[in-house]
Amino acid sequence: MGNSASRKKASGQRKRQIRTKAPRLREEPFPARFVADVMLGRLAKWLRIAGFDVLYSNRCTDDELIALSLGEDRILLSRDTRLLVRKSVRKFVFLESERTFEQIRQVFRVTETKLLPGLLSRCLACNMVLTDISRDRARDRVPPYVLQTQTQFKTCPECGRCYWAGTHRQSVLRTLETLLKPQ
Repeated sequence: MGNSASRKKASGQRKRQIRTKAPRLREEPFPARFVADVMLGRLAKWLRIAGFDVLYSNRCTDDELIALSLGEDRILLSRDTRLLVRKSVRKFVFLESERTFEQIRQVFRVTETKLLPGLLSRCLACNMVLTDISRDRARDRVPPYVLQTQTQFKTCPECGRCYWAGTHRQSVLRTLETLLKPQ
């Protein structure tokens, strides 16, 4: 058996082991809290858009991910079979698809998510809960057209980013509502 074939066989064995080990996450409090591995930046962003608390950094090691999952009672999201077969990994979702929307649908299905915790309520960059700010305070932080056309603004207390309901909001909401529906 060639090297490629033996790697595929080992990967298949890990996947079977992971499926056997996979926990039932139905008893998780709502909303579930997550930590996502380096391969899942887009998923982390979409879950934050939906309002979920998702820790993500492309600099976290496997040991740091496991420590965050255990120490903060978070569900580990990963596609890495070598990470998920480790004995210390307890609560996790093994994401089988490479496609972001299929991953979101799988997370919603596994955690039995029926409602979104707070659409566009978290900073997409650093995961903090956004706070309302006045139009005057947003004045120097948004483009002039946005200031003229929008009345509500939010900011991240950590990184200072400013957010408003752009034209994409309805499209994002429709996409997430579609992904919430069972297939």
